[in-house]
Amino acid sequence: MMNELLDKTIENLPPLPETVIKLRSYIDGAGSEVRIQEVVNIISQDPLLTADLLRLANSPYYGFSREISTINQVVALLGVTNIKNIAIANSLKGKLNVNVAPYGLDTPTFLRKSSEEVNFITEWLGEEDKKLSQELVPCAMLMRLGMILFSSMLIQQKKDKEFLELIKQNNYKNISFVENEFFGTDHLSFSGFLFNYWKFDEDLIESLAYITAPHAASDHVKKNSYALAIANRVFEPYEGGNPYNMHEAVALIQEAATQGIRFDVEKFKEKLPHQALINLQMKVE
Repeated sequence: MMNELLDKTIENLPPLPETVIKLRSYIDGAGSEVRIQEVVNIISQDPLLTADLLRLANSPYYGFSREISTINQVVALLGVTNIKNIAIANSLKGKLNVNVAPYGLDTPTFLRKSSEEVNFITEWLGEEDKKLSQELVPCAMLMRLGMILFSSMLIQQKKDKEFLELIKQNNYKNISFVENEFFGTDHLSFSGFLFNYWKFDEDLIESLAYITAPHAASDHVKKNSYALAIANRVFEPYEGGNPYNMHEAVALIQEAATQGIRFDVEKFKEKLPHQALINLQMKVE
């Protein structure tokens, strides 16, 4: 039986805008017959979506060297699948009322770190694997979506104080245990469920689903899952970037290498937030 609190969270999920649903339906339905001009036509009917996609395409997330001024350029440069994923992710992000007090976290700091996480992923991977970097933007944007929606439901159901109390009893560790107690799942697994629910691209769904066990992902998305798992060690809301997590991040880079997946360790260190880099140099007992 589905946990009642989880059930209510799913019932209250924000709906996607009409244009995004239309765009997703066309791309999914057309498959290999998809026509770029039709994608452009659907997006162009919605001035808000058009402006958002142009803003994102010109953001540091994508690192294009020249200004992108038309939707045709955006679709041609990012590809149809990326456009679908980013349109869904962006429309959801705009609907969220974020208050992560039930987790004992400061909301402005949480939002800043979430934004830094997207920047880090795109800067770290942008030079060595631009395609991967671009694919992961929607995932990075919504990595903490489960936490945001869980918080909202806990506040709504007046269970936020009880939840926070249990987190404090656990010394802000093993958060997934507390989430499972209340929701029957943890926030990362729930984010994976949501990606499926909103019909993101299959590869993106799988990339996120294996964030806690990247070695078990299918070969074609293994690098995606490793990249997300590594970034999660750096930015995890409670202990991200601490000495233990930083050594774990490097261990994941080394583990990926044993499976033929290469990340440039020096580039990774170069792009780390200052404190995370200092923590990486500390010995862990």
